[in-house]
Amino acid sequence: MLQNKPLYCKLQWTMLCSGMFRFESSIQNKVRYGYYLCLALIIVVSLLNYFNLRTVRRKIDFSIIISQFFDATLEMRRFEKNFILYRDRNEYLENMRYTEMAEGILRKNREEIALLSPGMDLSGLEEIIGGYKSLMERYYSLDRQKDPIAALHLEGQIRDRGKKLVSATEAIVNAERAYIGKLILSSKRFLLASVVLLVFIGWGIGRYLSRMVVRPLKQVEENMQKIIDGNFEKFSLKSSDREIQSLSDAYSRMLKELESRQMRVILQSEKLACIGTMVSGVAHQLNNPLSNISSSCQILTEEIEEGDLAFKRELMQQIEKEVDRARTMVLSLLEFSRKKEFKSKPVLLKELVTDTIRLVQGDIPTKVAMKIDIPEHCWIIVDKQRIEQVILNIIKNGIDAIPDEGEIAISAAHDAEGKTIELRISDTGLGIESDVIRRIFEPFFTTKDEGRGSGLGLFVAREIVEEHDGTINVESEPGTGTAFIIRLPVKESLCDGGGDV
Repeated sequence: MLQNKPLYCKLQWTMLCSGMFRFESSIQNKVRYGYYLCLALIIVVSLLNYFNLRTVRRKIDFSIIISQFFDATLEMRRFEKNFILYRDRNEYLENMRYTEMAEGILRKNREEIALLSPGMDLSGLEEIIGGYKSLMERYYSLDRQKDPIAALHLEGQIRDRGKKLVSATEAIVNAERAYIGKLILSSKRFLLASVVLLVFIGWGIGRYLSRMVVRPLKQVEENMQKIIDGNFEKFSLKSSDREIQSLSDAYSRMLKELESRQMRVILQSEKLACIGTMVSGVAHQLNNPLSNISSSCQILTEEIEEGDLAFKRELMQQIEKEVDRARTMVLSLLEFSRKKEFKSKPVLLKELVTDTIRLVQGDIPTKVAMKIDIPEHCWIIVDKQRIEQVILNIIKNGIDAIPDEGEIAISAAHDAEGKTIELRISDTGLGIESDVIRRIFEPFFTTKDEGRGSGLGLFVAREIVEEHDGTINVESEPGTGTAFIIRLPVKESLCDGGGDV
């Protein structure tokens, strides 16, 4: 355990570092790191300008020393002239004091002056100052009255060395001024470049952050406009940022819920339209059993005193039969119109189709024959109400497509290999053009005259079939009729026999 402790500590440190420096793509992190970057740039530029200004300050302080050196040489020459003219001992002493001051400044700042004026011979300059000092000492001790020629010769040497000394100090001063001028110019340029760099980088970061935030918001606006136009496509934003992805997911969930609610409204409105059509048909169908009931009741009323019990019993049976018939039609209508949640259960396909046809029996023209060829024991697991609506919509379209006489055939077959039931609803109508077939399942698309169709029937049919994990296709040619093929998945089926209605 002790041998693995260093390795364990290293792993812990690695995990800690990876957790600390892991970058998660988000607007918050980008803004934070953009702020840190700008702050770091400002600090770096400020430090560079600070050190640059400190260098300028040091050079200005050094220029004061150079100025003192130059002033010392000038004062030295002034007292030299006064001493030569007046032979005043105080003038000589002042000359020596300024000479020693210049010599001390040169000796103390020799390295800086060498950097300032690389081409200057500082050793020669020190020799000039030392020689000048020696000449002044000799001239001070010489009696000009006794030896005027030697005095004149020393005066010439002193003036010559004094001129050389002043020229050298002037060169140092000029070099210092030129250097400070260049340094100030470079400082200005550096400061200007720093400001431009900060502005450019700040503009770049601001533009990046602006595009990073504005572009997804622009996409949100475009997607919202699509929603306003009724296009409920999947909401997607091209961004890896956590906030934008969360926004995209939230909008996608909202769109899904809106689409679901819209679909429920469409289904319900289409169902209400079907109910309106079926009510008139059911009312027409109810006239027959009601007429039979009424006739039987009148006969019973007239012959109540008669003793033919067998005839009366037959009339009562007819009344009961017609009541059951009417009750079945009303219950079918109520079952279809009742609003229920999606719920699948096993139903007999033939019974489902028969109940559906009964609902629209009154709207089927006498010249349109209905043919059913469905096995007696073919079970499917569906929501009966919704599948009835699919069959109703397709039958209504088939009736509208038959101009005079024709036939609507409904058949079913079991595909054991594909584990599906194929329900085929065909008519002998006018058929559909190829350019129209591509659009018949689109919402609000219809080829019927205005006021005769909403364009939602086949759209709703497709949505219901897909809700059952099935498929719906259409086959049609102009003049030969149309067939709708519905394939629904089944787990088990028993299909045998068939019949006509």
